[in-house]
Amino acid sequence: MQLLLSFLFLLKVAAMPPTPIDPQRVEAELAADADVLRSLNENGDIPSIVRPVDVRFVGSTDNVISLEKQIGPLGWRVVQRVPLEDGREALDVQREQTTDVTAIRQLTEAALEIEAQYDVHYDGWGTVAKQR
Repeated sequence: MQLLLSFLFLLKVAAMPPTPIDPQRVEAELAADADVLRSLNENGDIPSIVRPVDVRFVGSTDNVISLEKQIGPLGWRVVQRVPLEDGREALDVQREQTTDVTAIRQLTEAALEIEAQYDVHYDGWGTVAKQR
């Protein structure tokens, strides 16, 4: 049953038109990504190593719960849902990937699409530098 629901959700998502994302927002996030990638590089990171990359979304309880229920089939694993002092909630999710520029750009674009689609705020990503 869960597999069928996941499949139906993927069909629904595939049929949805992409939500437009502000190009200036994309560029601002990519500039922030460049700073994080530079820091990882300075710490000896090997970007081709696959590792967990964490992402945080923040929003109303209803929107975060909706996202939590539907983000798994999109390739993310829910780490935790955290109530915030201002009454909103944070959803920490994770996926396994590299930290090369192309992979991080894809992560950021996917996160911004989720932000627009679920009316939550993408609050950035993080990971640990990996060395051989």
